[in-house]
Amino acid sequence: MAALKRLCFDTDVLIDYFRGPSDTTKQLMKKVHERKFLACTTTINSFEVWLGVYLAPKPEVLIGKTEEIMDQLEIINFNYDASVEAGRILATLRKKGQVIEIRDLFVGSIAKVSEIPLVTRNVKHYERILELTTVTPEDFIEN
Repeated sequence: MAALKRLCFDTDVLIDYFRGPSDTTKQLMKKVHERKFLACTTTINSFEVWLGVYLAPKPEVLIGKTEEIMDQLEIINFNYDASVEAGRILATLRKKGQVIEIRDLFVGSIAKVSEIPLVTRNVKHYERILELTTVTPEDFIEN
């Protein structure tokens, strides 16, 4: 049996799912439940999700559901290879006078070195990370 293809979900896709998913995100998650692919996210995205939980007016209401959903995902670490790639990318961008949000840099570096497509609606955030495959949830569902 062939290994399942992995997809890395960006924070915006996870938040959509937590808040009562759009039709597209429902279709995406249906494919996960049907074992069409393996859902992943990064430690950085996990941090962003948990930050949102603890900033909410009643975090205690969100903790259980958040744990249940996050436990279903493979969480990919910001490791040494990702840190080297992030340093290389940031240096290259700074030399060109370009900027990137540090969390986007880390997420993109993790997905790039892991060779996992990043599913995001924020494609523009990642366009300066060369050789990173990004796809919107809508484009993924259509293909």
